[in-house]
Amino acid sequence: MDINVLTSIPSTPASGRSYFVIGVHDGFFHEDDTSAVAFLCMLHSNEKIIIVRSRDIDILNKCDIVVDIGGGKFDHHMPGFDKKRSNGITYASAGLIWQVFGEQVIQKFLEKSNLLKELSESCSTIVETIDKEIVQYIDAKDNGIDLGTHDISFISSYLPAWYENKPDFEKQFSKALNITLNVLEQKIQQIISETYAEKVLRERVKNVSDYILEIPSQTFPWLKAICNINKYDLYVAFVIFPYPAGGWAAQCVPPSLEEKFDQIAPFPQKWAGQTELLPDISGIKGALGCHRLLFFAKAETKEEIIQMCILAMK
Repeated sequence: MDINVLTSIPSTPASGRSYFVIGVHDGFFHEDDTSAVAFLCMLHSNEKIIIVRSRDIDILNKCDIVVDIGGGKFDHHMPGFDKKRSNGITYASAGLIWQVFGEQVIQKFLEKSNLLKELSESCSTIVETIDKEIVQYIDAKDNGIDLGTHDISFISSYLPAWYENKPDFEKQFSKALNITLNVLEQKIQQIISETYAEKVLRERVKNVSDYILEIPSQTFPWLKAICNINKYDLYVAFVIFPYPAGGWAAQCVPPSLEEKFDQIAPFPQKWAGQTELLPDISGIKGALGCHRLLFFAKAETKEEIIQMCILAMK
C-alpha cells in the first residue's frame, strides 16, 4: 500500500486529488484509532492514501473521512454517545468503522482470493467473527473494560519513549499502523480460511468411514471446523494427510476446542514415543513413529496410517 502519515493535507483541491485522505487525531494513539485507520487502508488499498493526524477542525473537514475525532459518525467521544452492541459492549472508533465497512473489506479479500462466489453467503458471518474475536476487545478497552489480550494489544509499545526530547508520534504511528495492517490482514485471511474449510469439511464428513477424514495437507485448518461438526454427533476422530517429509500422518481429534490437548481416541499407550520398534509393536509393517503424547503418528502409506487409526479407535 502507498500510505503517507502527515500533519496536514497537500494543497491539491479535493476535486483534483489522486489520493484518499483519512483524518485522525494527533498525539497519543490507541488500539481503536490505529485499527480503524487500518481497516480504511485495507478498503482503499488500490489508492494512494494520506493519513492526516491533526486536531485542527479546518484540516479535518477537508479529509475524505475522519475517525475518532471531529464529532462525526465515527467519533465516539461526543456527549451522550452510548451506541452498544447487543451484548452490551460499547462501540469505539474501530467498531464504528468495522460495522459500516467490514463487509466491503471482507468482500475485497474474497475477490482477491477468488472465493467471493464460494463464500458470498458467509460474508456477514466472517464480519461478525472478526468483530467478536478482535474488534470487541479493542472497543471495550477504549471504553474502560479490559477483556484481556488480543491480536492488537501491542500498540502501546510503539508510543514514543517518555524520555525523548522531541517525540515523533507520526513516525511511531506509521510503524504501529504497518504492523497492525499485517496482523489484521493475516487474521482476516485465517478466519476466511477456517470458514471455507468448515464449508468443505461439512460436505466431506458425509462420506467418512471409520471416523477417519482425509485432508489435503498438514496446514489445512481443520481443528475448529471438525470440533464444530462433532458437537452434536461424532463424525471424525482422526484426520490423515500426506506428510511433507514423505509418507502419511494422522492426528487425533480433540473432544472440543476447550480440550484441544486431549484426544477422542488416542493412539495405544504402548506406541508412545516408538519409532524403529513400532512395526513389531503395532503389527503394521510401515508404521514409522508415534508421538509420546499419543496424538500423532506416521506411516509409509495411506493404507497403513488408516490401519493405525482403526487400531486406536478399537
